[in-house]
Amino acid sequence: MRDNFRPNVRLTTNILMVIGTFLIAFNLSKISTESKAEQRRFDCARFNAGAIPLKNFNEKYEIFYSEERPLRSSEVANSFCRYYKAI
Repeated sequence: MRDNFRPNVRLTTNILMVIGTFLIAFNLSKISTESKAEQRRFDCARFNAGAIPLKNFNEKYEIFYSEERPLRSSEVANSFCRYYKAI
């Protein structure tokens, strides 16, 4: 029984290291994701500040966009963002 002790300890620590690595990666993946509502709120703030062009904003969220009537497209984007504005 004493002859198998060292290989068993080595095998056990290797298995625990693999499991620990996956658990750490899983926890980090939770931290890096943000909800869609938070992302939309952030994008709406950037749109209202002028950091995102109207065309890119409308393509990302698949909102109506028209080259001929940009004013109407801006109104649609603003009404979309009205829901996500911070209170």
